[in-house]
Amino acid sequence: MKRKQANLRDGSEWIDHEDCIVGDEEGIRNLMRACEEALAKGEFFSSELGDYVGVKKLPSDWFKQPKDSNKTILANQILGCVLLMIAALIFFGAYTVIKWFV
Repeated sequence: MKRKQANLRDGSEWIDHEDCIVGDEEGIRNLMRACEEALAKGEFFSSELGDYVGVKKLPSDWFKQPKDSNKTILANQILGCVLLMIAALIFFGAYTVIKWFV
């Protein structure tokens, strides 16, 4: 007998369930197993979690002060430098065009 696929989704797709994780019995049982594994090992990944790929256990203080990763901070600094260089080029270009007519 062919086993049906478990369903587990974010309820935001339906107004009646927008604040819930929704699923059929098999999907919710898979979520329970994933949560138990995450509590024991710190994380659990599976293809049987519907819209989700895994469950991770994080320390409580992680939720109090969200932190950007070092890569995010570096990417923002690089983006800021690039934007400043573009702004400088626009400024000098506009200055040059104004000098042509003055």
